[in-house]
Amino acid sequence: MKKWIFLALFSCANVQAGMLEGLSAYEQKNYTEAQQHFAKLVPLANELAAFNLGLMAFQGKGQEQDIPKALAYFMLATQLEHPQAKDVLEMLKAKASEQQIEQATQYYESLQQSLVIVTPSEMPEKDLNSPKPVKRTQVKYPKDAAMNGVFGYVMLRFLVNEQGKVTAIDTLDTYPEKTFEKVSLQAVKNWRYEPSDRKHLLKVRLDFSLNRDVNISSVQKITDEHKLWDYAAAGAPQYQALLGTFLSLLTVQSTNRFFYDPKLPLAATPDFSIYRNLALLKANFKDFWGDAVVRVAKDGTITEQISANIEERSEIKNLVGLTLRGKVETDVYRVSRKTGSTIHVIPSLSVSRSMSGIFWWEQAAKNGDLSAQRIMAAYNEQWEDYLLSKADAEVMAWTGTRLILEGQRDKGMVLLDQAIAKQYAPAKEMKKQFM
Repeated sequence: MKKWIFLALFSCANVQAGMLEGLSAYEQKNYTEAQQHFAKLVPLANELAAFNLGLMAFQGKGQEQDIPKALAYFMLATQLEHPQAKDVLEMLKAKASEQQIEQATQYYESLQQSLVIVTPSEMPEKDLNSPKPVKRTQVKYPKDAAMNGVFGYVMLRFLVNEQGKVTAIDTLDTYPEKTFEKVSLQAVKNWRYEPSDRKHLLKVRLDFSLNRDVNISSVQKITDEHKLWDYAAAGAPQYQALLGTFLSLLTVQSTNRFFYDPKLPLAATPDFSIYRNLALLKANFKDFWGDAVVRVAKDGTITEQISANIEERSEIKNLVGLTLRGKVETDVYRVSRKTGSTIHVIPSLSVSRSMSGIFWWEQAAKNGDLSAQRIMAAYNEQWEDYLLSKADAEVMAWTGTRLILEGQRDKGMVLLDQAIAKQYAPAKEMKKQFM
């Protein structure tokens, strides 16, 4: 069963935190150190760490053989969807006594209670209560980047006061580094929003692209040369973080839209063909306002309205039976019209979660990568709580601001003061807004 530790590492795309260090210690027969590495990962819902601890308990590595503990870890690994755990668990259960199974169940319940990250993260829907922008300064494409054909993105988060002014701003994520941040920060600082009766915390992603096209062969070449997918799948956090950014960057370049279906299996190898731009369609109808995902027949007829958010001013309430013009290359499209006279019809593809940037950011976060953990904390309160427990200044400042906006002023101010004490510069500006 020893070899399963290593087979699991490369057969499962969902490899987690500090795993390489743990495996290295295991190979060197430093079993106590290996256990410590693996144990630190279990609260982050690390299924491979749980699986490996189960194997070590069963094999008596660094300890006496402990069947109840082994069963408990295999129960947890099964819950966390480790690919081999269920079969191993059933095999051990068949040989275990009722007392051992009872002890294992009790230990398993304590392991469950130790989990910090319980559910996978997803990008949240846009906050419909956010103030509307009334002025957005155009972001200038840096000359050097344009001349060299560099494309990328910047994700920013910022505080907007009651007058609609941007008062504090910080970079959440960017690629490539030190390329688009400066122009993005300069532009967003001058944005204005509708006045409101309270402050708002907002996020924005600014995409920089000279053309909307993905060179599939070049992308595959980069991935192969740097073994980006291989090392990410093997649990290296820096590669997981980079792969998350790389995949997010590809979505900037593609005109397709993607639905990351949790029901689809994790991809063992990347499918970059999804980024090949499919033909856009045109609507054969007017008087539609809103957003809808529809299923389309080969002749362009809309056969199903899968989901919709149709505005009151729209005279068309159901798109079934209407037609779209153009080359139909997939069966699902997103139909959207928010402003202007054009109805946009964009291909929408269902793909594996392992083709999404956020999936790999979360793997890097579970693998101990702080920058990835901070990105996840901006979208998932579980990661926010985890970094607060680690006294991370950046997360304390933005969480403190959010808490003040939600009416928990005292608690929020304490976090801001703690962030200021840790020399996180934006925290001072944030605190000024609430004095």
